[in-house]
Amino acid sequence: MRLSVLSSGSSGNATFIECGQSGLLVDAGLSRKRLEKLLARVGKTVGDVDAVLLTHGHSDHTCGALALSRDCNVQIFAAPGVREGLKPGPLAVTSIEAEEPFEVGKMAVTFFEVPHDSPTYGVRITGDGRNVALATDLGEAGSGVVGWMRGAEAAVLEANHDPEWLAGGPYSAQLKRRISSPNGHLSNRQASEVATSLAPHGLKDLVLAHLSKTNNSPARACGTVHGALREAGYGGVRVRAAIANHPTPWIEVGAPAEAAEYTYRYARGDAGRLFGIE
Repeated sequence: MRLSVLSSGSSGNATFIECGQSGLLVDAGLSRKRLEKLLARVGKTVGDVDAVLLTHGHSDHTCGALALSRDCNVQIFAAPGVREGLKPGPLAVTSIEAEEPFEVGKMAVTFFEVPHDSPTYGVRITGDGRNVALATDLGEAGSGVVGWMRGAEAAVLEANHDPEWLAGGPYSAQLKRRISSPNGHLSNRQASEVATSLAPHGLKDLVLAHLSKTNNSPARACGTVHGALREAGYGGVRVRAAIANHPTPWIEVGAPAEAAEYTYRYARGDAGRLFGIE
């Protein structure tokens, strides 16, 4: 079982996960053409996508779903509140109740609710004895959310903003309150708390997602979260930042944690920047 976060951020979100011959996208928030290019970067095609899981109804998570369903006969799954929040149109969506597992090929999938300003869900996926959990676009991660993510060997978790950068940044006071509210977005500090809660239960890879271009940076997010993990005695957990339009390298779920420090570079030279622990 392995995954690549194809793109993450307000401009579009999609993560490809495969187990054996089965593949799925968690969210499809980019055009079909863009998704095809990003999949090609990790050696895959739209034909490798058996299903799309929609975590909520905002366009940066859904805008490519119609084309995949209509043109490629890809199944679309969403929890009820997400389905009702989509724009009216010909998109066929299979409604799945939260906390009720269903199967996509060789993978078992469960939606679990997370707090946001519209019906939004995390996803837990099991395949080949491995567990992955994804939770982005959430304002806080209480015991219920952490419980659903516990035991995941790889996780994709929001780290949207640095609180100080947000407070001193250019956004309006109203938008700042929305982002930092319990129905807004997770900060680096909150992501650190989740990470240190998951680490004792087998976490080996953590991808920080949905980083704000204005109120965060990959180095800031990774440094904050990995620093907290290191202080808690879990410095071997690999921490990466996902960014827009640059797929992460394949993450092999369950690969042994590393004891040494390491650096992390995107495969394509045009990404240009080094993301890792300094």
